[in-house]
Amino acid sequence: EHTLDILIKEVGAKSKRFATAEAGTPLQFGGKFKVPILEGIDAETTKRVVLVSTGVGVGPCIGAIEMALSRGKGEPSFPPIDLIASYRTEEEVLYKDHLDKLQVQHEDKFAWRAIVTNKQGRLSSSTDNLKMLTDTKFHNVGVDGTHYHLIGNGQMVSEFKAGLEKAGVPEDKVTLEMYFNHKAEVDVDVVDRIADVVMKTVPAAVA
Repeated sequence: EHTLDILIKEVGAKSKRFATAEAGTPLQFGGKFKVPILEGIDAETTKRVVLVSTGVGVGPCIGAIEMALSRGKGEPSFPPIDLIASYRTEEEVLYKDHLDKLQVQHEDKFAWRAIVTNKQGRLSSSTDNLKMLTDTKFHNVGVDGTHYHLIGNGQMVSEFKAGLEKAGVPEDKVTLEMYFNHKAEVDVDVVDRIADVVMKTVPAAVA
């Protein structure tokens, strides 16, 4: 018999309804609802991928990373991936051991960093934090060769999308998935901060 385990974290009315449902309550699920992450990235024209996630948005990123790293012989190779995953607390950092292991096993293809917002502030809260976008061990190819995938909190997604656009990142090099907080007001200062950091991205030698 096939089973499916579902982990639910209560963050609002919908998740609470799931969490408090009685055993045996019928559940329907389906997909796909978005373009899968890898399908939205042109591997031929992209030299580096940056995945930026908040909260549970790291889940789809991990799936995409695993698929990209598992490409076999005869399949086109995928560009190196940097994952920047944001969490509110240390306790919420998911899959750390698994991501660390992937980073060791594929050191030429994958690197990741976590930012814990109750200690470091949001990724976009300071220039130093935002340097995670550009400080990479992989070849720094500038804005034209870097693809950004933004996934999670609507405010983060909207601000980064605006900032990357202002920095000159081509429209087809930015894909996104917005989970909630869709109507949050964009902070213009944050947009400018993101753009300023990304605009300083210039091609450099391999570290």
